[in-house]
Amino acid sequence: MKPKIALVITDKESNAQLKPFKADLLELRVDLFKQITPAYVVGQIRARRALKTPLLLTIRNQKKEGAPREFADSLKWQIIESALPVIDLIDIELSSPLLKQTVALARSLKKRVIVSSHNFDHTPAHLDNIFKKAQSARADIVKIAAKANSFDDVLDMIAFTRRHRRHQLITMSLGAIGAISRVVLPAAGSLYTYTFLNKPTAPGQVDVKTLAAHLKFYYP
Repeated sequence: MKPKIALVITDKESNAQLKPFKADLLELRVDLFKQITPAYVVGQIRARRALKTPLLLTIRNQKKEGAPREFADSLKWQIIESALPVIDLIDIELSSPLLKQTVALARSLKKRVIVSSHNFDHTPAHLDNIFKKAQSARADIVKIAAKANSFDDVLDMIAFTRRHRRHQLITMSLGAIGAISRVVLPAAGSLYTYTFLNKPTAPGQVDVKTLAAHLKFYYP
């Protein structure tokens, strides 16, 4: 089994910088772009098409989702409407007021949807409930990311992932203690492990060069 790498990018990396890493998925973190307008975002997506790698659209606009700055759902929806036709997948938060309409629009355009849940404080005891809610929202893929405050939290995430490995699922333990999950959880059944090129976009992320070397060693 070769783990799949999702490389998180903004508008700062050049295509030439990204091409050598041959990621399986490029996550465009729109909330980290220098401009957050529909036209600018669509232009960035079209430029990334030259890399011939599936593109995931992600827009965080609330602090609890990991957004560096908050902005209105109305702007977020304008970007989604404009960008969804030209991407391959979209990530929408389970807690977002835009969840239902985003899933409906994605379905009409035959785009896949990741429904995600983030907890930057702790690992919830009710991971199975979160999974069921995301599935009920018609997720193609469920993504759950939660901070590990002890190695027991990492073990809980591993056990949860193994229980649901027959489903389309992405999991990760956040924070320094959870960094090991970036290598371990793919073996438990997580579809992608997320990484970065220049600057981490979530606590506990491992840079793409280091992660690729670890994966090559542990998954020969």
